[in-house]
Amino acid sequence: MLVALFVVALSATVWPSAHSLPLSTHSDVQSLAHKHQVPKWPAQYQVSWSLTIPFITKLQSTPFVYNYTVHQDTLNGRQLSTRDGVESVLQIVDTNTMYQIYPKVDTWDCRTLEIDGGGGPTAQQRRRLLSVENGPKLTLVLPDLSEGKWTFNGTSKIRTGAWAGLEADTYVWPLTEDYGYGRVSASYAFYVSQGGSPLRLEMWGVNLYTGGHFDDYEVDFRNFSAGSPPTDIFKIPDICPLKPSVRDSYVGRMQMRHSGLMRHLAIMHPNAHWGDAEYDAFVHRHGRRHRSEEEYQGRAQVFMDNQRMIEQHNAGNHSYKLELNHFADWTREEYRAVFLPNTGAPRLSPQGDSSLVRQHVRTVPAHMVPNTLDWRGSPADSPVKDQAMCGGCWAFGAVASLEAAYFRQTGKQLLLSEQNMMDCSWSTGNTACMGGFQDLAFQWVLNNTVGGLASEEAYPYQGVTNFCRKDVPQAAKFSGKYVEVTGGEEALKEALYTKGPMTVSVDAGPDAFQFYKSGVFDEAKCQTQLDKLDHAVIISGYGTSPEGQHYWLVKNTWSTNWGDKGYIQIARQPDDCGIASQPIYIDFDHVE
Repeated sequence: MLVALFVVALSATVWPSAHSLPLSTHSDVQSLAHKHQVPKWPAQYQVSWSLTIPFITKLQSTPFVYNYTVHQDTLNGRQLSTRDGVESVLQIVDTNTMYQIYPKVDTWDCRTLEIDGGGGPTAQQRRRLLSVENGPKLTLVLPDLSEGKWTFNGTSKIRTGAWAGLEADTYVWPLTEDYGYGRVSASYAFYVSQGGSPLRLEMWGVNLYTGGHFDDYEVDFRNFSAGSPPTDIFKIPDICPLKPSVRDSYVGRMQMRHSGLMRHLAIMHPNAHWGDAEYDAFVHRHGRRHRSEEEYQGRAQVFMDNQRMIEQHNAGNHSYKLELNHFADWTREEYRAVFLPNTGAPRLSPQGDSSLVRQHVRTVPAHMVPNTLDWRGSPADSPVKDQAMCGGCWAFGAVASLEAAYFRQTGKQLLLSEQNMMDCSWSTGNTACMGGFQDLAFQWVLNNTVGGLASEEAYPYQGVTNFCRKDVPQAAKFSGKYVEVTGGEEALKEALYTKGPMTVSVDAGPDAFQFYKSGVFDEAKCQTQLDKLDHAVIISGYGTSPEGQHYWLVKNTWSTNWGDKGYIQIARQPDDCGIASQPIYIDFDHVE
């Protein structure tokens, strides 16, 4: 269950132009800073804000908009963060405990986790990278404007957003960097009311919240008030387990740290730790934030270890190349915990009507199946999508098969809603952003009580777990069966030729997979047994490289910034990473 973190896509030269900050002269800034007192946020406060993430409009008309409210009690080490009134995270420093309260179809569920991780064989390494001095600390919400990177820039009018036209004190952080592929200029502005309340954060550059690609981002703060929170606001819900399990604490905390609500909160503030030039370039490019000097040094070491591994690989005689991408400073344990949460977990048997599944029957003899097949760019193969920071690969794989079947049946392309499937299919054993399996998804969607799915336009992807929306009409209603392809490589080639793209499972565990760039991925360390596979992808064809190496053409859901524009060529037998173990497509009996 893998999550594609946002990868920076910077052009060779990016200039802010119309987005430029109204900077004063250097001498003026020095004079202003000398006279001005930087606001210090109180130890106890409440604040709400909206964050708009625009990149998803390339796939759907509505952007990601997240609304947050935080009750902060630094004095007593307590914090309650809530997204859209749906997902909440409660942190209690005294007990080193956090509680994740999340929606489950039409009710609430809860996981109890440790703020700074549990035990296990990698506990010492995790603490070195992730803990801070003197015990666990609350996640920072508002940036510390006293840090050296922020400069007071006088008073100016806010130009857009909820506070447009209001005079505010302005703090700026202009950047001009050269990472080896051209100069890149970014600019950030934080607006504070003359009464000392946060108003707005404007970003032209890498998103400080998510590490997202270079673009415009806007955050509007509201309802800021100092003072002690209500006495019962930090009450632990009765549905939460009293103690965390070791595995759930680490896996859950890593998922939250690198996804959704916790990641948005954790890396809003500028990075106060730096020192290694190459790692610092990576830090800014991918929006990393470090809570302590110890974490910075630990992650810089992981980055250099991965860099050395990639350089050694690329210098060797291999059929594929690797690159330093957004996983470069993640430990092996983090990668598996966040992106492969089903590793080692028992595979659930599909629930419900067993008559919904059948075995593929070959209809075309082997000598008539083409040697090369590529569905990319056709209406049968939907565009490369982005799971964002959510372990919903199972839903993306299942939906891709449904989209291909819809085109095969109607001759039209229809993009269907992964969010609808994630929010509503818990009854089969899938758990939205926390993992699932494609066959369980097919059992749910083909069941007579469901029998269809909303469009991506009507039920847009959000990259988080939400309540099931039953008010959205289905864009397509259908009946039929899901079909498992057995018989190995030749059977899969014939099925791809006659049925189009379909979902498969893959072993995404090897280090090389997460850093793949191009070429035929021929990795002997790959597992091929079904119960060892940990990531859902879509197979879109097959072919042979100029060097004569046969490969499967596989579409990932980590955006076009990963791999070869979102695709990977995986070697065919014997080291196919499990591609031929359980391909699944859909056959509709009826669709409307």
